[in-house]
Amino acid sequence: MKNVLSSLLHRKGIVRKRIRFVYRMTTFCILLLGFSLLTMPVVSAANLQIFYRKQPDFHLHRLLPKQIVIGSHETNGMSMATDLTQQSWPKLISKAAVLIDLRTGTVLYAKNPMVRHYPASLTKILTALLALQTTPVSDEISISAKAAAEPPDKLYQLPGETHSLKKLLYAMLLDSDNDVAEEIAQDLAGSQAAFADWMNSAAIQLGAYHSHFVNPSGLPNTEQYTTAYDMSRISYAAMQVPEFRKMVDTKSIYWNGEAWHATLTNINPLLFSYPGAIGVKTGYTSEAHETLVVAAKRGQQEFLAVLLDCPLNSEIVTDATQLLNAAFARATSIILLPSHYIVGYLVDPLGTRVPLQLTEQVAAVLPLGGHERIQSIHWHVDNLRSRKVLPSGTQIGMASIRVTGAENETLRVPIMLAAKWQGKQHARTSNWASVVILAFIFVGVVLFVKRRQRSRRNRSY
Repeated sequence: MKNVLSSLLHRKGIVRKRIRFVYRMTTFCILLLGFSLLTMPVVSAANLQIFYRKQPDFHLHRLLPKQIVIGSHETNGMSMATDLTQQSWPKLISKAAVLIDLRTGTVLYAKNPMVRHYPASLTKILTALLALQTTPVSDEISISAKAAAEPPDKLYQLPGETHSLKKLLYAMLLDSDNDVAEEIAQDLAGSQAAFADWMNSAAIQLGAYHSHFVNPSGLPNTEQYTTAYDMSRISYAAMQVPEFRKMVDTKSIYWNGEAWHATLTNINPLLFSYPGAIGVKTGYTSEAHETLVVAAKRGQQEFLAVLLDCPLNSEIVTDATQLLNAAFARATSIILLPSHYIVGYLVDPLGTRVPLQLTEQVAAVLPLGGHERIQSIHWHVDNLRSRKVLPSGTQIGMASIRVTGAENETLRVPIMLAAKWQGKQHARTSNWASVVILAFIFVGVVLFVKRRQRSRRNRSY
């Protein structure tokens, strides 16, 4: 009997040792794994940065304001001003053109807006926009031998020459330098082809569905094309970026390179000749002919014109001047209610006043002087009761906005919570929560006291 008992105890000891061994090995593996996870970000930070730069999540569609525009209608995928597109506009020599209200993106005039044309150096508008949305302008960028070999216009940089992205963007947008466009594409995306993928993805996000890009500079290629409407969408988005606006409105800068020094003067002639001009970019190749995007501002009103495929520079300047003059003489736009406008308040079950905001701005594009026809705006909020807890930003209902004096129309605009909504169920739960917590504490104290008393009785024996 003793032998059997000792054998069992021996086996039990072996099992305990094995359990302890497994426990120690498991603990060691967990600690090793934890240490690896802690050190992993340090080891792979560079690779992570490279991966991010090659796969940007730029969300360019967020640059375009969400809005409802009074006095507009949809035509062939374009938002067009109802009372303005029917008017007579100047006859243009350019084969394609689009004029938009720059505050809302609404098309006021269109000539062959969806016909494909070569963009030439207007391509650099999208190149600059992607650079500004994905990379800090303070980053230093070095030029490769391939980029340095691009044909003029260029800055005659030497391979390995390094400048800040900001300095390079100014030079590219003012002087239309092809070597800079290629340099930016290679540095940001790793190759011209990868950057072209960025460009095509960005174009789709901006509603430029009829464009295709294969290089960042606009040098001739049969696979690179755009339309007047697509270029208006790209330019409209770019003009939402303050840094871009500042660059294209700059008349000259001094370039101080390693091999070449010069004063670079903006090659957009309208920036010097048209009153109120604020940019943006010219383009020319023998295949594309003259191309131009130009924007102008007077008071609070801004317009942007895109013109493609014009034989002579003087002719495209005349076309742009006539379009902008007609726009300032005929059209006006108004932001009636900005996005995030507070239309009212609700008191939640906890007694908190929760503001209600519009999710879209309400604007109007009308003939000049038409804003006087808008006499008043009334809104009614509905569908706003909820028993649930809802976070800030939740769309919770619709505001019915009735505009009198213009179209006499009623708009339905989504509204959202500007703060957290505490539902009725949460209110009841919060009242009981303290009771439940106190009950658990009381039970825990009672159990602790009884256990202490039991342990003292055991020790007394």
